[in-house]
Parts: sequence; structure tokens; C-alpha cells
Amino acid sequence: MSLVPPVPPSSTGEDDDNRSSNINNPTSSPPSSLHSQQITSSSSSSIPPGPVKLTARSCLYEICAQSHWNPPVFDCCNEQGASNLRSFTYKASIEMKEGSGSKLVVECIGKPKFSKKSAAESAAEGILWYLVHLGYPKKSNRSKKLR
Repeated sequence: MSLVPPVPPSSTGEDDDNRSSNINNPTSSPPSSLHSQQITSSSSSSIPPGPVKLTARSCLYEICAQSHWNPPVFDCCNEQGASNLRSFTYKASIEMKEGSGSKLVVECIGKPKFSKKSAAESAAEGILWYLVHLGYPKKSNRSKKLR
């Protein structure tokens, strides 16, 4: 005795042999749902393949590099709580050098977070907010020369 239910016939009238030959037939086209655009990357493209998530810290490092400043410094300025519920507060600081030789130090203390990584990210977001309101990142003159 078999407990396997009977398989209903296909609605298109094809038999099993015909359906299996379509799968093995290389000239048959795949269903339209399988058609997709292929993404090709060229060697001159600066976009890496795959999803890219930009963090506030990585953006801050890029702005500092583009502006020829020292990289940002992240310091843990406060740790609170029991060892299993510890919260961290980070301070981020950058030293901005302007053309006349003047220096401006920007510091931001982030929100307390339960991981060091997210606490440093919070501090970096504060500095980025300030830099955006100052007009950074400034456009370089090189992009105008290339046009």
C-alpha cells in the first residue's frame, strides 16, 4: 500500500517526458521571471561589487583624507554599568587645518551605547553633522579642471 497521493495531470497537456526534455534543451528560453540584467564591472570603475554600507566613521576618514587633515581620533571617555550591561561613550575629535595655517579642533561626544563600535559611530555622526553644516566636503578644483 502506498500513501503517496496521485499527481494531477498538467494543465497544458504536456506529459512528463516532454517537460523534462524542455529542461535539458539548451535552446529553450527560461521563464521571463528569470531574465535579469547582468551587472558588469569595468576596471576603471571605483565602485566595488556587492552592497556597500557607508558608516559615519568611514565618511569621516574620507573627508579628512580629502582635506589633507590628520585622521579622526576616537577615545572611550566613559564606561558605565555592570559587566553584562555596560554602556560606552566615545569622543571623536579632528584637527582641521585651513589654508592660512590656522587649526580648528572639533570634538563631539556621542550617545552612550551598548557596543564600542556603535558608540564611536554616534560620535562620528556628530562631527559629520557639524562638517556638513560648515559646507564640507568641499569640492576640489581638480574636478573642474577635468571638464
